[in-house]
Amino acid sequence: MPRGATPRNSAGESPVARDVSFSDFSVSGRDRTPLRPPRGRGGGCDVLVLDADAGLALLRRPGVRTGPVAYDGESGCVQFLVPEGSAEELPGLLQWLEWGGIELGLTGRAAYDPREAAVWLRPPEPGREADRVDLVRLVSAAATECHRARLRSAARKYRGQPLAFS
Repeated sequence: MPRGATPRNSAGESPVARDVSFSDFSVSGRDRTPLRPPRGRGGGCDVLVLDADAGLALLRRPGVRTGPVAYDGESGCVQFLVPEGSAEELPGLLQWLEWGGIELGLTGRAAYDPREAAVWLRPPEPGREADRVDLVRLVSAAATECHRARLRSAARKYRGQPLAFS
């Protein structure tokens, strides 16, 4: 994906909030490179999948350490690589963080083995391995950003509607 490009959903509209832009993130290479995740301690890694607007907001958030992060143009999602077994822990962790029962658009994919190429937003490099991620802090911040993105989306939907005073 070229620098500064904005992904489009199937309806042709941008799922990314206006204040969020891919130009804020350096992309490794101009072409799509195969997403070959670095191996965690157990030989693999999982991935947390967020909508693009929530994922980019999470990348901008100060103090949140992530592992490698990729953008999948086909699905319009940002993928955070996390230690193996994290996808299995995600539902219980969201419940423990008191996000259970709320539709966030935050999912985990176990034994991540991508078939398509993706664009690195934060490429794998020494010190940024998937198995060094603080899963609790990352999931907490991701859930917050997913919720904020849903609220922003709802606000945009009803922007022109007058308030009802009774």
